[in-house]
Formats: sequence, structure tokens, C-alpha cells
Amino acid sequence: MSLQEIAAKRHAQGLERNLTGVYHFIKDKYGEFRELCRVFNPERGYSSTTAKEIRERFKDINAKFAEARSLQQLIRTKYKGIVQLNPQRLRELEELYFMYKKDYRYFEHNQSEWEQRIFRKKELPHRIISHLQDLYRQKPDLPSLILCFQGSPSSLESVKKRIKLGRRDICEEREGEIWFFLAGIRPLESSMLQRKLLETIFQGLDREIKGVVLTITEGDQGAEEALRNMHQALVGVLEGEIKIL
Repeated sequence: MSLQEIAAKRHAQGLERNLTGVYHFIKDKYGEFRELCRVFNPERGYSSTTAKEIRERFKDINAKFAEARSLQQLIRTKYKGIVQLNPQRLRELEELYFMYKKDYRYFEHNQSEWEQRIFRKKELPHRIISHLQDLYRQKPDLPSLILCFQGSPSSLESVKKRIKLGRRDICEEREGEIWFFLAGIRPLESSMLQRKLLETIFQGLDREIKGVVLTITEGDQGAEEALRNMHQALVGVLEGEIKIL
């Protein structure tokens, strides 16, 4: 056997060992992942921290499956005849892929159902609705911002201290969230507004809070349906992020 053939064999065997390692990693992590997904039952409750962990783990495990497929393809095309893939292990990998996917879909379904329940229970900030209706009868084309934040009590208190209210502004606190109506704010480009809010309001809060912002120039743009849409949009926002509508 030539030196080139020896080197090719060693490299192929190394690829096979890597594939075996990826297989064992995926297999060993499945039970824990499944249990995490099963925590999400609409009757038990909801943990945004666990939801974030499940999403991150699923992303990582998908990267491992992609690595496994890449190794399989390389061995099949370049090192066929030097090492043989284990057909049973390949079948198990495909089965594990569908098992992970099934459990993640179970998590997504239950999380969505739970969030819809919370959404239906949420009341709108009626003081803010009444205030902006009165204000826009006097100033029909006043540019303004409506902001809604959800998070821990301490993070919401920090946000409240950082937003200074003017004479036409109003703040309304609810359980687990806080709303602001800020009158006379000239609209900025969405990415610029988002960056400014993250830098000035969310700084140092360690991803304990999330928010959604609506820019309006007419009173009916801040009607009840628009605020319900803000609540709905907030469901898909991750902690530490602000979405501009």
C-alpha cells in the first residue's frame, strides 16, 4: 500500500470516527430534549427561559444532523471502498431526526396554544386608548409612539424610570407589562428607532424584557384592533428584542 493510500485510509477512518461521535451525541441528547419539550403543556404553564433553551438546542442538533449528512456524503463519494458506512446506524440517525422534529413540533403547538390563552386573557390599556382618542380629536395629524413591554417586575420598573413623560404622554401598568403613549415623536426609520430604543431603554437588563412599538400619525391607527395586534406581535418577540411595527 502506498503512502498516499495509507493517508487516504487514515483520513477516511477519521471521518468515520467523527460520524460515530456525532451519532452518539445526537442519540445521547434525545431523552433530555424530549423531556424539555414535554414540559410545555398548556395546563401546566409557560417558561420563556425553557422555550428559548429548546429553540437553541433544536438549532444545535440540526447543525449536528447537517454535519452527519455531510460526513456521510464525503465518505460515500470520496472514500467508497476504503471504509463502509454502518447501514443500521444510518437508519437510526434518520429515525432520530424525525423524532426530534416531532417533539419540537409538539413543543411549538403547545407553546402557541398557551400563548393564545394568555393573549385572550390580556386586557387592553383602556386609559391609553381613551387618552389618545381625546388627544387626536384636538391634533388629528400628531406623530406619536405606542410602546408595550413585557418582562420581570424589576426590568419593567427600570424601563419606567428611563422613559420621561411629557404633558401629553401617558403610562399604564398591567400585570407583567407596561404601556406608553408618547405624543409628538417624529417617526424614525425602523432600524434606527429599534437601535436607539435598545441602547437607551434595554441597556443592562440582561434579556429580561421584550417590547413592541407602533408608530402612528392618526388617531384610528391606535384603535383597539391595532393594540390587539401589538399584543399578538409581542408573542413572537424574544427576550432582549424590540419589534417595530
